[in-house]
Amino acid sequence: MKKKEYQKRIEKEKRDLREFNNKNEGINVRTFMYITLGVVGFVFLMFAFTKIKTGEWNLFTKANGIKYSAEVQTTKILCGSILNREDSEYYVLAFEMQEDNASLYESVVERYNSGSNTLPLYKVDFSNSRNNICKGDSLSLTNDVTSLKLVVPTLIRVRNGQIVENYTSYDSIKNVLFSYVD
Repeated sequence: MKKKEYQKRIEKEKRDLREFNNKNEGINVRTFMYITLGVVGFVFLMFAFTKIKTGEWNLFTKANGIKYSAEVQTTKILCGSILNREDSEYYVLAFEMQEDNASLYESVVERYNSGSNTLPLYKVDFSNSRNNICKGDSLSLTNDVTSLKLVVPTLIRVRNGQIVENYTSYDSIKNVLFSYVD
């Protein structure tokens, strides 16, 4: 009898071991599926975030009622590039944007830019310390940037890399720029 009991016990242990292994396999498969879904979800979220951030997916458009406008600032230039712009003829307005009357010049520039037959207008900000090399107590107009000195405010007209006109008072600057406005 001992032999039969021994065999029954071995069979029971084998059955228990098989059941344990089947349960363990199910847990391993489920764990693997959860990890896989987590990784795929994370990759999708990063992909979507990148597409939205770069603007390839336009979720914030006028159709959705949300308006965002990005404006590239190309009108502010440094003093060293006053005479070497790509345009053949343009104006350069030099003033301090930190002054109290800076809003006056900004409104003049805004109205000038609304005109249809205007020349390009670039601004030099003397509040920026990098532009101090061109700032002077008296006006010294030369076609060499290293010796060029401008007073605050100054409007110069440049044609083919040469200064052809200059204005140094608010009224004269306003009159010249408004002459282009329709």
